Amino acid sequence: MFCRSCGYSMPSQAAECPNCGSPCGGGVYYCQECGAPSNNGASCLCSRCGCELRVTLKDGSRPVSTFKEAVKACFKKYASGRGRANRVEYWMWWLFVLIATAFVVVGWLMLPIIVIPTISVTVRRLHDVDKSGWWILLGIIPLANIYLIYLLARRGSTEDNRYGIAAQV
Repeated sequence: MFCRSCGYSMPSQAAECPNCGSPCGGGVYYCQECGAPSNNGASCLCSRCGCELRVTLKDGSRPVSTFKEAVKACFKKYASGRGRANRVEYWMWWLFVLIATAFVVVGWLMLPIIVIPTISVTVRRLHDVDKSGWWILLGIIPLANIYLIYLLARRGSTEDNRYGIAAQV
């Protein structure tokens, strides 16, 4: 059996991954090449095409887990408020915004470019905690914005919800 989060080979009776600590869902793995599902956690090869199974979500995408992937995902999904953004994607995006705006001249030039992706990733982050994107309006209400920050910082729902499938990161 392999961990859904990091791909580590685990004993079949393990309750959590010894490498990353994520709970074992015993879930379905999907091949990135052909999309075939595999319920067999003992094999790391796809039964249809023979390629190596990697940690993927049901839609064939991979959970965002690095700075580069987060920035790339936010620019790729900038016009869409659909789907979910995990905590890594959200906070790495804000790190990018902080670095980009640290330089005054570049920051002012980047402002129109980063506003829409910032709104989009915030809406997708709210979707991850199973809240509507309209909750972003709490940011303009004094003291209510503290609750918004709490929502953005809390762990996303571990089950699939009405906004998309759960990323195990």
